[in-house]
Order: sequence, then structure tokens, then C-alpha cells
Amino acid sequence: MESMSNQKKYDTILVAGEGKSSYKVHHLNKAFLTINGKCIIHYVVESLQQVESVRDIYVVGPKEKLDQVFLSARVDLKFPKRIHIVEQRANLYENVWHTFLQSLKDENGEVPNTDTHRDQSVLIVPCDAPLMTSREVEYFISRADMENYDHVLGIVSREKLKYFYPQGKKSGIKMAYLHIKEDSFRINNLHLVKPLRIENREYIQKMYQYRYQRNFKNLVLFGLSLFGKDKSRYYKNYIGLQLCLFFANLRFDFLVDYFRKLNPKKELEKIISTIMKTRFMALQVPHPGAALDIDNAKDYDAMKLRFDEWWKHLQDHKEPLPIVTNHVDVSPVARGEKVARPSPTH
Repeated sequence: MESMSNQKKYDTILVAGEGKSSYKVHHLNKAFLTINGKCIIHYVVESLQQVESVRDIYVVGPKEKLDQVFLSARVDLKFPKRIHIVEQRANLYENVWHTFLQSLKDENGEVPNTDTHRDQSVLIVPCDAPLMTSREVEYFISRADMENYDHVLGIVSREKLKYFYPQGKKSGIKMAYLHIKEDSFRINNLHLVKPLRIENREYIQKMYQYRYQRNFKNLVLFGLSLFGKDKSRYYKNYIGLQLCLFFANLRFDFLVDYFRKLNPKKELEKIISTIMKTRFMALQVPHPGAALDIDNAKDYDAMKLRFDEWWKHLQDHKEPLPIVTNHVDVSPVARGEKVARPSPTH
């Protein structure tokens, strides 16, 4: 086993950009929405600062606004993690790509030959998941097999998210799921990626642009993008996923269970690996916080009303500790100790 000083650590890109295809709530960048008087992005940064496996944090978005928000909240940009604020580019792909290159710069500000960093991994997280916990990030990183894969995406089962549904007169967040043979899952927004090992990186922007699959136009456009790349042989899988989503909305569970059989997890991972020209896997995480992102004003209102209750539930949520394969996990969060949510910063 490795000592703490040799523990594998990853730079993290916190995506907080705003642009034509970025989704806003109340006409605001979701990073700057407030809960209990504190910007959502502060909650995410605080959780990342407590993760032993996180090295530096790169926040990419409207730099001037981010500078003001961190300054007014008196966020320490040097401790316990260094925080770098990077000006946003035109879209999500460019934001991630250029921020990754920024993270490679040496002490002289020069980007080294990228060929020497083909196996460099970076953690990518969203700005709109204020219930993301340090424990789940540590769990995800410790289980992500970066020796054998280039892109690991976190998923969480539907069962873990039912607590956050509307309950009686209480508002809540009801989510859409990826219905596959093994179970129904929600993508939890955590990515551990080797950017230089993904050959078809342009697909990332297309998937982001057409990510709201309940929109029929987006469904068709994304499907056509697969045909355009001569990937039509995978269309049965795509249709199967869409039929499951359609019948789930109608609550025809027996039809969901029929069509989900078209998509075993391993087969989908192979398809994504082929399309992206990389080695992809989806990693099931038992902690649901990062999956609770804010997609619309209704979700935001529910989050504000039940935030304290949900946060306590996540802190009390007990799961087996990670099986560490490449380092010793010794952070307070990984040991199962509770970390108090800091009081709101005004």
C-alpha cells in the first residue's frame, strides 16, 4: 500500500460556463444561484476542498463574475486547495479542453509537449450540484480504474434517489433515468477523464448540445449525428433507450422492462468506447448527491426548501467504504467521519 504522500491526486475542472447552449434558471448562471444565502458554486468548491484525492481546482466560467463572487465570500484561493479561475471559451468542449491545457502548464507558464501527458487524468464536475459530498467524490475516484480506462463516468441507481422525490405536500426532484438491462440509473455528473486519450472529442459538445432528450428535436438531431458518423448499427440501442424513456413517462413499466433488455451495461460501454474511440466505463456509485443537479426553476425551488433536510440525510447515509486499489484512503470523509457543512457565507 502507498503512503498518504504517494496517494494519487487529480486536478479538478469545475465547469461554470455560460453561453448559448448552457441552461439557466431565472435567467441566471446556475453557479450564482443562492441557497441559504450562499452561491451554489461555493457548496461545490467546499466539498472538493475536503477531498484528499483532489489536487488543484480549476473553475472555468465568466472570470470577472467568479472573481467577484469568491472575493465577496472571502474564499481562500490558496488553501486548503489552490483555486484557479479560468476565463470561459465558446462552449463546454472548449472550456474543458483549454482548462485541461492550462492545468498542464509548468512553473514558467508553458504548456509542455502534450504527447508526454497522454495518460494525464482530470476530474470534471458541474457547478450546479450543491449536495455533492466529499465522501462520494472520494469513493468515485478510488474506484475509477484509470489503469484500464480513459473515461470513467459515475452513475447512481434510481433506488438511491427516491428519497428526494416529492413527498406528500413536500416538493422534490423527480428525475429521468437511463433504463438499461441491469437497472435504471441517473448519470451523477462525475467524470474522470484522460482528455488526450479520447480521439473523437468533438462528440462531447454534440452530446452536451442535445442532452435534453425529452425534447423530440434534440432526440432526432442526436440520432442523425450518429448516422452521419456511420454508426447506424448502434441505432437499435439508441431506439431502445428512447423507448424506455418514453414508456417510463407514461408509467408503462412492463414495456420499460421489455425494451431495457436491448441494452446491457457492458454492450453500451463498448458502443460508447467505439464511437468516442477511447476506453469507457460507467461506475456505479452508492452516494446520490452529485446526481441532484438543478435543471430548472422547479428543481431549484425544491432544493432551497429541503436543502438542510437533504444534506443531513446525505451525511447520515452509510455505505461500505471504498476498496482502495491504488492508494490508502485516509481523509476524514473516507474514514466515515462527518464533516459539518459550513454556515452560510453572506
